[in-house]
Amino acid sequence: MAMKRVEAPAALLTWLADRPVREATTGYDAVGWQSSTWVLHAMYENPGLAGLGTHDELHRHRLESGDLAPEIIGGINLDEDTTDTGIPLGFVVRPGSPWRRALWSQHLTEGQASNRSYPPCHRWFPHRSWPVAVQPPPEGSLDEESLDALLETVSRLSVDGPGTDCVAFYASLPAGDFDDQHVWRGPLSAVPELIEERGGPYPFSPTNLWPTDRSWFIWTDWDLFGTKVSGSEQLVEAVKSHSALETVDWSPAQVSST
Repeated sequence: MAMKRVEAPAALLTWLADRPVREATTGYDAVGWQSSTWVLHAMYENPGLAGLGTHDELHRHRLESGDLAPEIIGGINLDEDTTDTGIPLGFVVRPGSPWRRALWSQHLTEGQASNRSYPPCHRWFPHRSWPVAVQPPPEGSLDEESLDALLETVSRLSVDGPGTDCVAFYASLPAGDFDDQHVWRGPLSAVPELIEERGGPYPFSPTNLWPTDRSWFIWTDWDLFGTKVSGSEQLVEAVKSHSALETVDWSPAQVSST
């Protein structure tokens, strides 16, 4: 079976009515589960590209050499006042060799300043533009490696395994639609089929995903590098222990107490 677009989704979203209205635009941060953790979107590095500068420096070099045409809209050269951060927006596949997985824990212990008053996002890192040798975590979507590992984990602990009936919601920004709600329903195993790389209509993983029994809940906000997973202590511990998932426990309460 495949995921099917819900034509009249209001009934499936009623339980989220108490959330701030703005969350329909970027993602719902629902609460009420026993435990939660953050899956950190994967980053990768290529040692062979070390020392080649930042993504923005490379971008400007290509502009100056004529290898790349400037982006001009309405007579305005957008490249003059913007910085190429190197941060991917949306779903990314795992890069092949010589790229290798790089852990957040390695990059966050290099003595450089970071701002962790927000959930996992670009503020946690000091880079205005990332080094060319690093593929930063994608913003607004789980990456391929993390998505597959997370879905496998929640599947093992869901009532009907891969066939568990689920609801997938795409917020207005990742859906690219502020007029209609994008809600899908179907088996957990079919969720990846919503993504363009797997033949679907969206360049992002679902903004929110939950089984119809609401035993767990996944939130990937448009502006974040991490995905919040909520559910039972058993489920959250299984997510934390998966070898392909890097996680961190973060909450506003932890920040305010430090």
